[in-house]
Amino acid sequence: MKILIIGATGTIGKEIYNYLKKTNEVYGAHRNSSSYPIDITDKNSIKLLFKKLPKLDAVINAAGTASWKSLSDLEEEDYYMGIKSKLMGQVNLVHIAKDYLKENGSITLTTGILAEHYEPNAVALSLVNGAIHSFVNAASQELTRGIRLNTVAPGAIAGDFPKDQKFAGYLPVEIQDVVKIYEYILTNKNTGQILKIY
Repeated sequence: MKILIIGATGTIGKEIYNYLKKTNEVYGAHRNSSSYPIDITDKNSIKLLFKKLPKLDAVINAAGTASWKSLSDLEEEDYYMGIKSKLMGQVNLVHIAKDYLKENGSITLTTGILAEHYEPNAVALSLVNGAIHSFVNAASQELTRGIRLNTVAPGAIAGDFPKDQKFAGYLPVEIQDVVKIYEYILTNKNTGQILKIY
């Protein structure tokens, strides 16, 4: 398969890239890449990347950020950081990617445990994750040409977070288990799924 991984140098994206490239033709994109640069907050940047790639079987996004502050410290602009990056960055990615994928292609987004479970200082990220879940649920029903849209919602990653310390009420998960979920989505025929691992 020809697969684009966005956020290929991040905690999750790097592991997805290294695992899938063993058996697939994988393109690793990130903000500072010389070969496949992308800024998901910029629609033109997303389009430019797709125009230089061949027709793809799948796109996996593991990029996006949001503010980490308590509710009392959050200002309107703090919310917009996550809305522009992790929310609209992924929404715009879907709008653009759908026209560059092969028939029956797959788009996989990334959210996380904070869509459903509380962690201090994560209000802005919780808002964004929950919104993406709703978007995937609805938008997946309107994609044409058999294109599938799903999201993976992992907990904290062991190694990136202390193994014995709970995050949002759950112990961290092993990155290898998270990567297997992304791999599963590539060959499974379901759409509109929120695959949780925590």
